[in-house]
Amino acid sequence: MSNKDKKQQYANNTARNIKVAIFAIIALAILYLGIKFLKGIKIFGHKQYYYGVFEDIGSLHESTNILLNGYPVGKVTGISLISSNPVRICAEFLVTEKFDLPSDSKFLVAQTDVLGGVAVNIHLGTSSKMAHNGDTLACGLQGGGLTDGLDDLKGQLQSVLASVDTIGISLRETFRPSDDQNGALMLKSTLVNLEASTQHLNRLLANNEAKVSNAVAKLNELATTLSDASPKINTIINNLDNISDSVAKSHVNTLINDAQQTITHLNDITDKIEKGDGTVGQLMNNDSLYHNINNTVEQLNTLLKDFQAHPSRYISIFGRKKDK
Repeated sequence: MSNKDKKQQYANNTARNIKVAIFAIIALAILYLGIKFLKGIKIFGHKQYYYGVFEDIGSLHESTNILLNGYPVGKVTGISLISSNPVRICAEFLVTEKFDLPSDSKFLVAQTDVLGGVAVNIHLGTSSKMAHNGDTLACGLQGGGLTDGLDDLKGQLQSVLASVDTIGISLRETFRPSDDQNGALMLKSTLVNLEASTQHLNRLLANNEAKVSNAVAKLNELATTLSDASPKINTIINNLDNISDSVAKSHVNTLINDAQQTITHLNDITDKIEKGDGTVGQLMNNDSLYHNINNTVEQLNTLLKDFQAHPSRYISIFGRKKDK
């Protein structure tokens, strides 16, 4: 091979190597830019780096959004442990939007959802001195997030469940067959009596639909009156709350006995009314009494009108004092 051929081959190899190197550099540049793009970091434009030292970073991780009043202005670009005793963790904040950042501003890590999502909120300070690239600013965890609300709700639910469990234990002790078999029997008897009373009332309502409609109209007027007197009713309700606390402490069997006696008495009353016993029964079941009362009232009204129109007729009946 001549010297000319060797030089030509060397030149070709050199050109090939240069092309490979150029393609490798371009590929690395594209890879770098692609990684930055996927992380949401602007390649060109404004860049300011700030740092914060935490004792506890919560769920903070790289690529976490940095927000200013909800608007994304940057990313967390690095987290590193700088001390283990005491624990100190350094976070690097990249701000890609241009704005004035007072030196007493804070980077606060906050929960954004119940699944553990986080963001870094910038709490702007009031200092006239502005922070510069590379400064270390105050930071911490922001309270009052969603998880704090869930923790409060969890505590309230636990308290409610404990109360329900206590009530359940009390009811089991009250109606346990080995201790008090009468409790369950009394409750069953009460329910049977209540069903019978309901049937009686349904029959009475069906037979007196017109009168019930009139009563409903009166109740509507009463509801309007009660609405106007709502402040006084609120006071009464507060007093009833105190009474209900005392009633709630009463023994269950005593309440059942009282309820059973009341329902039995109500059954007797409804039976008598349905049979037509007494004035109320006659009024509800016998229209003749109702018509007689109406006729009597009408006759009395006629008599009063005639008395007002012709009083001399009735004065002469009782006698007139003679002139001396």
